[in-house]
Amino acid sequence: MSNVRRFITMQEFILVLALLTVESSYKSEIERPTEKVPDTTQFWFGAQGPWRIRTYAMDHDIHVYSMAPGANGSALTQEGATAHIAMHYGEVLDKQYIIRFKNPADAEEVTRVLRLNGLPGTLEVAPAGFAFYNPDGAKYKTQSTPK
Repeated sequence: MSNVRRFITMQEFILVLALLTVESSYKSEIERPTEKVPDTTQFWFGAQGPWRIRTYAMDHDIHVYSMAPGANGSALTQEGATAHIAMHYGEVLDKQYIIRFKNPADAEEVTRVLRLNGLPGTLEVAPAGFAFYNPDGAKYKTQSTPK
């Protein structure tokens, strides 16, 4: 089954998005106040389960983690995602959004929903089953390995 069909069968997809006040490069270990595009921390709740996504704006690096249920069977919730953001990024948090999509593969819906939230970028749908907010339309790819 294609990713598009999996997306269509869900009733709602949720993106918890945090725009940060910094832009950074993970591989170069640089962080500075945002000049152009902010770093982001995101949680995607979709057909393939929850995912955590972190983007680094200076070099368009992205780190993606599947948040499969833990050993005790508990799954990440939207509330857990917002608590994680507050705990780990509170000092550099600029704005936080909870965005809902019916079909993230529908470009018109995505554009409409993002613009309603005042967001200029787009939503990138990955073959692995997650989607992430791309604030500037640049190509994001994994360029570093988390320590």
